[in-house]
Amino acid sequence: MPTKRPANEQVKHRYFHYLEHADGKSVKTISQVVTRIGRYESFTKHEDFRAFDQKRAVEFKQHMQKTSLAPGTIHSTLKTVKRFFSWLAMQPGYKSRIRMNDVDYLNLSDKAVRAATAARDKPYPTLAMVEAAVRAMPHDTVIEKRNRALMAFGALTAIRAGAVISLKGKHFDKGRMLVIQQPDEVETKFSKRIDTFLMPISDYIEGVFLDWVRYREAELLFGPSDPLFPRTQLGHDHNRQFTPIGLSRIHWKTADSLREIYEHAFEMAGLPTYTPHCFRDMLVSEMYKRNLTVAEVKAWSQNLGHESVLTTLTSYGKLSLYEQGDLIRPTKDGKTR
Repeated sequence: MPTKRPANEQVKHRYFHYLEHADGKSVKTISQVVTRIGRYESFTKHEDFRAFDQKRAVEFKQHMQKTSLAPGTIHSTLKTVKRFFSWLAMQPGYKSRIRMNDVDYLNLSDKAVRAATAARDKPYPTLAMVEAAVRAMPHDTVIEKRNRALMAFGALTAIRAGAVISLKGKHFDKGRMLVIQQPDEVETKFSKRIDTFLMPISDYIEGVFLDWVRYREAELLFGPSDPLFPRTQLGHDHNRQFTPIGLSRIHWKTADSLREIYEHAFEMAGLPTYTPHCFRDMLVSEMYKRNLTVAEVKAWSQNLGHESVLTTLTSYGKLSLYEQGDLIRPTKDGKTR
């Protein structure tokens, strides 16, 4: 296996430092950059970045197009590598070796870019499926109560998983049924403030969440600064093996457990599994069914944290073929031809 080249490692470190401190990129984004540049290095067997030229750019592009990676992944990888070499071409020791004209050869064809960026159908649950999953969830133990409330909360808000696990009790205003996502305390996308009201989609699901809020405060004695959905606390059983014993007063570090809870809930109801993010599509699908005014559509869009309604309409809740036909060519009895 080819060994890493010290000069490459040093200049990558400088680039990642630039992305974080000069370009404001998040740790998650930089991690993706590391992976994408790594694909280029694996292809070249870690040759010196100074060896980059037009021939190498074309070879790497052709190599990527022959892989089994998704078109979107190929497109994002080439864009990231192109940006890296564009930056590298301006750095001391590389200016005379890397030409910007060669970097341009990393571009995909217009046709390939359209294929990579085209919207794709995404499976997502219906409201009836979500409600069935919530009803099927056990809720005897404190952990089961939390898990059921998490599922209900996801359906009512579609707040991103990273934000959900960082919410505190004080971030939910019971009087206004409002979740206030302050970016200095909540892990919101692009670190922006998002105000999310509980969506009026199901009295039953809303009741499950509000029961949890009352139980969390009155029975568990969790305060405003404690997690809205506390992490599972582990202890030891009689065999000295780790086992869940209740809830702690700290947040989850990652959203992995949250995703597992959602997927298990759908499995228990005998349904296909879905991730937390799919609830965003479900809510937009519900929005389409409600004959809303333009102002109401804008309100639902803002509730999802979207600055533009176009983001809501183009990225989530694509109409099924049946719904598309029903709206365009309904028959006299209201059914699709």
